[in-house]
Amino acid sequence: MGENSASLWRGGDDSLVVWALASFHTATLVAVLVTAFYLAGTLGDLLGGLDTLFGLGLYLVLWAGTWWTTRRVLRAVADATSETDTASETGTSALAVVGVGGKWGGVNGVLFFWVLFVGFVALNASLEIDAVAFLFVAGGIGTLLALGIGAIVGVVFAVLDLALFRAARGLAPAPASAPESAPEAEREESDETV
Repeated sequence: MGENSASLWRGGDDSLVVWALASFHTATLVAVLVTAFYLAGTLGDLLGGLDTLFGLGLYLVLWAGTWWTTRRVLRAVADATSETDTASETGTSALAVVGVGGKWGGVNGVLFFWVLFVGFVALNASLEIDAVAFLFVAGGIGTLLALGIGAIVGVVFAVLDLALFRAARGLAPAPASAPESAPEAEREESDETV
């Protein structure tokens, strides 16, 4: 994916970049899930069981976790890039960016699962010993699944973000030329006017 893919990601402290990526990731994930439920024919049943406030709360929890983990990804990539840049001029590889994205995507998946799990337990659990044992097993299995699914989603978004940052860099105007090239530009202008 290139020699210095992470140089595009030096936005670890840029709140606008973090906000935009978190919003993009959350909205895209929700749109994909809604489309999948619609195509499976279960969207109506799912939405029938939710009220607006609960759905908004779930979205905000997902967005907050995504914002926090996106910030962590951008900072980790920026730190790795600055450490690598001092050692060499090649920067951080795209594979490292994707790896960090997968790691924090897994963390986001686990955080969201725990919120859902604790909410479900708080609403429906009895405190019998059999129920507690089942909840520990279900929570452990759910955490592992959330970690795996979140990591896959994190890798997909890291690859998508790399591609979008690369496309944005290609569409952006070239940086201003160095002062050394200014006499050449003046020479070319004088040739054209003659």
